[in-house]
Amino acid sequence: MTAPVFPAVERDEASEPFFAAAARGELLVRRCPRDGAMLEPQARTCPDCGCGELHWSAASGQGTLVGWAVVHQVPVPTLAAAVPYLTAVVELAEGPWLMVRLVDTDERGLRAGLPVAARFVPSASDGDATGEILVAFAAQEAPA
Repeated sequence: MTAPVFPAVERDEASEPFFAAAARGELLVRRCPRDGAMLEPQARTCPDCGCGELHWSAASGQGTLVGWAVVHQVPVPTLAAAVPYLTAVVELAEGPWLMVRLVDTDERGLRAGLPVAARFVPSASDGDATGEILVAFAAQEAPA
């Protein structure tokens, strides 16, 4: 795999807490105050109880690889420099499943159930400017 390339991303009002936390090296997810359900960061309502008053909650950044794919075709022009890259579904230790990019990971060693951990990487744009810090994941090194 080549070095990760991420198109520039800019925060909006809804994503501001998520990106502010990512810039500090922290992964946020959503938590339902009624039933305690932990949900993906983009959740707007709790699927169990319908609550729309979700709170931000820190996640450990630890997870398990559920599935993955190597992307060889350019899905959109802004990702042309990134191909090929690894995209994956990760189940966080707290429960939510996230669709993520895998970085610093050899695809030959991937398997379902592989422990992964969050990595915080800059999104880039043309020239030297950068966008927001993004959350990606990488396979965890096996203990020696």
